[in-house]
Amino acid sequence: MRKNVEARVLGPYVEKDRWRLVILEKGVRRSEYLASALAAQRRIAQLTKEQLELQEFTVGSLIAAYIAEKESLGVVLAETCRDQEKRLNYFLGSVVSFPVPNVTPKLAERLYSDLTKRLKRSSGMPIAVATHRLLLKYAKHLFGWAARKGFLSDSPFKSVTPIGKPKVGKPQLRIDEARRFIDTALADYELRGKPIALAVVMALTMGLRASELLNRQIRDLDDDCGILWIDRGKTASARRHLRIPEFIRPYLQRQVHDQDPTAHLFASEVPGISQKRQIMLATVRRFCKQANVASVCTHSLRGLYATLAVESGALAETVATSLGHSSFAVTEKHYAQPSVVSNAKTARVGSLLTSSKKPPAAATDLESVAHLLTTLAPAQRAELLLLLYKKDENVPQAASSHPSATLP
Repeated sequence: MRKNVEARVLGPYVEKDRWRLVILEKGVRRSEYLASALAAQRRIAQLTKEQLELQEFTVGSLIAAYIAEKESLGVVLAETCRDQEKRLNYFLGSVVSFPVPNVTPKLAERLYSDLTKRLKRSSGMPIAVATHRLLLKYAKHLFGWAARKGFLSDSPFKSVTPIGKPKVGKPQLRIDEARRFIDTALADYELRGKPIALAVVMALTMGLRASELLNRQIRDLDDDCGILWIDRGKTASARRHLRIPEFIRPYLQRQVHDQDPTAHLFASEVPGISQKRQIMLATVRRFCKQANVASVCTHSLRGLYATLAVESGALAETVATSLGHSSFAVTEKHYAQPSVVSNAKTARVGSLLTSSKKPPAAATDLESVAHLLTTLAPAQRAELLLLLYKKDENVPQAASSHPSATLP
């Protein structure tokens, strides 16, 4: 039996006034016609050279070339390119030294099957469905690009079907837990003076991505630490500026006093280098443990912000914009809890149906009002007094907003 050669050229065959070449690649047979014998010989030499080059072009080289092109075109951020490169090497690590044509559809199926059974070193548990489906998506894009570039006749991952159903959304803190979490983080900042504690609080109360916080410079704080500017981020919609909660402003003002405007807002202990996302995650987990609340990840804090924003009655488009999403569909699918979105929609319908109803009579019983005031925490009573008498010059203005005021 003839040995199965990956790619070869047959001919030339004389056909009247033309010379025909038969090219076999991955079981696909095609013909090319040349005008002369000399042209046919030159074409054979060219095809042979290309085939030899492909045999020397490895999967590792392919990943590097693919990422380099994406970065040079500016279609994604540099840090996103680095992350994708790392994930592709994790998935395809066992074949990075293989010539690209050696990755067949059968091998692609086996690679994905093995990936779904791979265990995480941190926990010894299988990797999440969402993770291996994402890695498969990256591999499909990589080898699809390789086929378009002519490295392959077709992508070997084209027919690989993702398995499993990914979980939508991450576990979120309850409101009381979130309040304890904030108090713990601020107490830690007062004790240790580590700016990463403020980053964690801002992630929860402003719905920011970890990368959006850690990439900020001090100059991005504006209006006496009242506004945070985000010039670029994960997507085009990430460009925005957000109002900083009042209770965080004094901490930020103290943090950036007399600092270089171009320095990182949340710098690491190494001068000129921003803090890493892994440190931020570790900090979130530590605060969860200290506050005696459920252990969540950094991105879950962003999800809780979305849930509370929707629940508070904010417009869907406003919530999406504050999160840096192009539409509320992304917010609804991946961040806000489905029941909250449903309740908010129901509440809006209810308000429309009852808009013509007679409003309830205003409370006139001072004892009832006094009883209501006794149910408020001291900080909330102070905030209420500020709201009632903020225009009265005789009332001292020393009291400040409290973290609990930012949460329902």
